[in-house]
Amino acid sequence: MSDAEENYTAIDLVKYFGVLLASYLFFMYIPSTWAEMMTAQASAFLFNLFGFASSYGLSGELVYLTLDGGPRDVYVFIIRECTAIHVWGILLGLIMPLKYGDLRRKILGVLFSAGLITVMNITRIMLTLYLTGYNVPPFSWFFTNPTVETYHYPISFVYGVIGIAITTLLVTTYILPELGDFLAYLPTYIQKSIMRTE
Repeated sequence: MSDAEENYTAIDLVKYFGVLLASYLFFMYIPSTWAEMMTAQASAFLFNLFGFASSYGLSGELVYLTLDGGPRDVYVFIIRECTAIHVWGILLGLIMPLKYGDLRRKILGVLFSAGLITVMNITRIMLTLYLTGYNVPPFSWFFTNPTVETYHYPISFVYGVIGIAITTLLVTTYILPELGDFLAYLPTYIQKSIMRTE
């Protein structure tokens, strides 16, 4: 184990998780209409680019997104959780408070993560709407009258787990190996911190 791997103290860990929590909460509570509108606009643009009829806009204070012209029309509201900005907060909180790694690579890791998560999130939304509107095989073999929720929860779970794993792996491999070192040794750091306080 290198010096860098051994030098996370209990105070370092408290600071790290404090920043992680603060970053997550910040993105959970800032106004999000701009992110909801950006997500709906990008999704509608890509749907229309690929030949599907789609629109977006504001209905009162809520952002909506439609997919029209299929066997069924789909109309959904894009809320904060649909934008993945809370995931930006998690990744920002995972990367920036690392004790090791230079600032330039940390910032690059955050920007890369936010961009990749945004792209994956938009494809997640588009896939959910497409499957709801068109109910294509093999999904139609299992769901005779699907709703948005039929596809939303399993697709979101898969994208959430796999998406964050892939993003973290890419950042660790190509931008900031210190993130991988920290996460790999995190149980050891916690165990050592507990043993020192006993």
